[in-house]
Amino acid sequence: MSKTVWLQGIGHHEAIEARDLRPGMVTCWNAGYKSDVLAVEPSKTGKTVTATLRSRQDGKARERRMRMAQLVAVEF
Repeated sequence: MSKTVWLQGIGHHEAIEARDLRPGMVTCWNAGYKSDVLAVEPSKTGKTVTATLRSRQDGKARERRMRMAQLVAVEF
């Protein structure tokens, strides 16, 4: 069974767990915003992961911390 998340303005979208994010992937967010994954770093405790994402709208890179099991919508 594939995992999906509900994105506002888009509907159901395929997703993976944050621990499975890899550089080069494209994440999707509410209202159709997309980001390129630049780097992924797990925390020392192994409970969270910090992803460096570059927005496709403004080109700025930002860090986002998520729980390992959090579902993140991605483009395949």
